[in-house]
Amino acid sequence: MGGKSSTVVNSITSPITNYFYGSVRKGGDGTDGMDGECVAVGKLRVNPFVHTRKSSKFYDEDGHIAHEFYIEIPGSKRRRMKAGMMRIYTNLRPQEEITLDPPRLRPDLPVVLRQV
Repeated sequence: MGGKSSTVVNSITSPITNYFYGSVRKGGDGTDGMDGECVAVGKLRVNPFVHTRKSSKFYDEDGHIAHEFYIEIPGSKRRRMKAGMMRIYTNLRPQEEITLDPPRLRPDLPVVLRQV
């Protein structure tokens, strides 16, 4: 039942489930009727917490740290130019990885969270 669409969905979700839970081959002897199917094991194979992440901040030449850097462009009354801001993309160094305290849950963790 389901045919082709069930096969496609199963081929997509099986590697993800196997990555987190592992897989056990059951039915090799054909006794339980599950001839060669993968069954998820209840124990996680990967750590569900993220302890570090890449920062989105940058250092400029002066050692200041921020998400974005701008310079002010002065206006000119004679040429009728408006004053404005221009974003800087050059000479920026990314901040290193930062540690998270407390650790966060992985966004791709296949567990339903429920508050009781």
